[in-house]
Amino acid sequence: MIVYEHNDCFVMIRQHEHALLSGQLAKKLNRTYWPDLSYQYDVLYAIHHHDRGWKTLDSVPIWNDDEKFPFSFMDYPLPIKLDYYQKGIEEVLNYSSYAAYLCSKHYQSFFKQATSRRGVSFYNHESKRQKDLLHDFEVQEDLFTFHFQLLQFFDDLSLYVCFQEPGVTKENELTWFKEGFSQSFYFLEKDERILANWKDDHTIQLSHPLIPTDERFSIQIKRVPKELVQKDGIASAYEATSVEHRTFQFSPPKS
Repeated sequence: MIVYEHNDCFVMIRQHEHALLSGQLAKKLNRTYWPDLSYQYDVLYAIHHHDRGWKTLDSVPIWNDDEKFPFSFMDYPLPIKLDYYQKGIEEVLNYSSYAAYLCSKHYQSFFKQATSRRGVSFYNHESKRQKDLLHDFEVQEDLFTFHFQLLQFFDDLSLYVCFQEPGVTKENELTWFKEGFSQSFYFLEKDERILANWKDDHTIQLSHPLIPTDERFSIQIKRVPKELVQKDGIASAYEATSVEHRTFQFSPPKS
């Protein structure tokens, strides 16, 4: 679950909904930015479904007593989270070995510096999975790098939309994104980054013309009142809160 506070409520977005949005954005990527269409379906499938393991976990949100806040994807209990990471990868594998390979690499990247027993075990398990999956396809390293960065970029771009209020000023943005996105695509100059900023409550400007400006996108959110959480608990309050839709589009880059 993506969760942040705004005024008197918790803004909550299911992880799989966020992933579906990342896939919708990726599907609209300007054709000129694809260096090669090999495995395009598999890449888009991976982006759409990289968080499908969260579908079960997010069906009933749980409360973090220590933080007095709903558990989010960042602090959800690790043993359970890792089990569902792997469940999600295995579900993706039913459709595409290459998509599963990308998702495995994506989740494994969170644990490069892991020191906990469970984190190290997860990292090693995914290394073995990746070695086995390599028998199913052949992709040049440069193209794989592009595909992997594409997954991570659209994951980040969707988080940019979901994890803060529309129209937020640059100085009040999440620190993750103030200096641009971290991916180093082949079409960028050395040390150049893709930048984003909210122009208004429904418009985002990117520094590169990646996505058509005539496309509109939407994500389901819930604004769960804190008072209702205090009264009924997070699960009941979330269930009782109606769904809203956050809609947006992109404006042309600065000339």
